[in-house]
Amino acid sequence: MDNDNYFSYLLAQALSRSLPRRFSYWIAMRIADRFFAKDSRGRKDVMSNLAHILRSKNVNCSEETLSQMARKTFQLFGKYLVDFFKFSRMTPSEVKRLVSIEHLDYLEQADAMGRGVLLITAHLGNWELGGAILAALGYRVNAVFLPQRLEKINRLFEKQRKERGMQLIQLGHAARGVLQAFKRKECVGMLADRDFTAHRNSVCFFGKPALLSSGPPRIAERTNVPVVPLFVLRQNDDTFLLRFHPPILADNHAPGEIEALIGAIMEKEISQNPTQWFIFENFWKENLR
Repeated sequence: MDNDNYFSYLLAQALSRSLPRRFSYWIAMRIADRFFAKDSRGRKDVMSNLAHILRSKNVNCSEETLSQMARKTFQLFGKYLVDFFKFSRMTPSEVKRLVSIEHLDYLEQADAMGRGVLLITAHLGNWELGGAILAALGYRVNAVFLPQRLEKINRLFEKQRKERGMQLIQLGHAARGVLQAFKRKECVGMLADRDFTAHRNSVCFFGKPALLSSGPPRIAERTNVPVVPLFVLRQNDDTFLLRFHPPILADNHAPGEIEALIGAIMEKEISQNPTQWFIFENFWKENLR
């Protein structure tokens, strides 16, 4: 399976870099349709996640509606891969043409504190593009990443991220790199909707316990670095909205509050864009094993 994924990523890279964006999207969506048809477990798990999100908002959907939404999730992930490989770097002119930015002032406020900034996001929309956008805006971003099981995929992803101007910090050996980045007053980006650490603290997420990342709240409490949630969301015309949330400071919150606040912010963004949340396993079942 890992080798199949590797060749799929190589194909996505070749198509994305050699073909016009719209045509690449069309091909990626057709390939995604094949994965949707063949991957019965992934399809059912995405449908289960969507059903849970909607039920938490008192919306009960038919199986047909959930299937259509799950198919859209697969298709949008295909588009995400095109963008991942197409936009090695983003120029300021590309940002101006393709990205709307909401509340950049929140990032500017946090940056002005002179402590570095902890940026948190989720597997939502086009999180990888966030680093390229911020680099184009003049920010230095260090991305904490989970290594892939197959080394070939690791090298492929690392090369792509470095081409965007990002510095990489591997999860599992992140503490020193994160602290050094903050000493340089730089930004550190982390995904907050999955916990791959040994700190197994569950948080209520869409009404049920889930293991969200414990890293951001622990870092915020120990360093007092401002936490800025941000999300890169695909729009209907395939432009992007980069939305920032107000800085979160540990000094202003009791222990445990930051984790809940981050969870609530991710809930809000995911519930507004459920087909852009790219979790292809049963989140609440797998999350608490």
